[in-house]
Amino acid sequence: MHGSQLKAGKLLQKEILGEKVVFGRSRAGKPFALRDNCPHRGIPLSEGSFNGELIECCYHGWQFDCSGVCQKIPALAEPMANLARIKAQSYRCEEVHGTVWIFMPDAQNPLAEGALPQVPDLYIPKGETFLQVETISLAGDIDHATIGLIDPAHVTFVHQSWFWRTSKSAKAKEKHFEPVGKGFRMKRHQPNKGASGKGYSLFRGGVSTEITFELPGHRFEHIQVGETDFLVSITVLTPVNETTTELNHIFFSTLGWMKFIFWPLARLGRAFICQDVRVFRKLQKGLECQPKLMLIGDPDAQARWYMDLKKQWQLAQQTGNEFVNPIAPATLRWVT
Repeated sequence: MHGSQLKAGKLLQKEILGEKVVFGRSRAGKPFALRDNCPHRGIPLSEGSFNGELIECCYHGWQFDCSGVCQKIPALAEPMANLARIKAQSYRCEEVHGTVWIFMPDAQNPLAEGALPQVPDLYIPKGETFLQVETISLAGDIDHATIGLIDPAHVTFVHQSWFWRTSKSAKAKEKHFEPVGKGFRMKRHQPNKGASGKGYSLFRGGVSTEITFELPGHRFEHIQVGETDFLVSITVLTPVNETTTELNHIFFSTLGWMKFIFWPLARLGRAFICQDVRVFRKLQKGLECQPKLMLIGDPDAQARWYMDLKKQWQLAQQTGNEFVNPIAPATLRWVT
């Protein structure tokens, strides 16, 4: 989420992976995340009060610090010797460039402390914050949402507009890919001319773009403008539960003049995302009867790669072996 959502003295509940999580920001400014249940009787901690240091449960007044450790049980007539043994489950939570990230471990396959994933490289200089974070909910689980994120073939039919592109503007494309980290990268290239290249005509100097996807559901587009300037467009998918996925779109630019035209562009971006929202509602209706699905040819290769990456990651956690990226360099061709 964007860091601005965490207000001083306020608690925020979010559902992630089917679990209710309470977020807050300590008096020192550090964000934290706890399971949103008091370990006493299970009432949501988010229903209690927070003074920047302690969360007080609204039911019996139990108090917890920002790491989830119990500090006080008011009803006890005598102090409890090992009060610190009572804890609300805490999750690793970090703030980077004004965005807040959480790591939720798999109870069945816990990672060793040294193997915990790091917040991904967000491609912007230290100390900078993002110009915008747009949040929207998609109807569908994380797999369908991710496949939709990296699927090039739907663009022709879902993202049409009279002033931008129609189905008749589809052209043959050829893209070169390589494995990277826990994902794959479309190698740096000059944007296509035509409908998809109209936006790049705003920039002077050479323009090139590179698109990277990494588990669990992160898409990074880095657009180089000339020798010194760049834009970063990041889409992050968060699994809310089995039927809903949250999409966060993050944007940054070193071009100072972008802030003067940003809001019209952001409005267009929201319209673009809303086209996906509408088609995902239709997709969810079709998936209710659990039909058999298929992935065909180069347009669906990235979807197959995603499933292979996920399988390999899960296997590595189950066996304790190091993750090995199963993707080989490839050239893909499609019409979109």
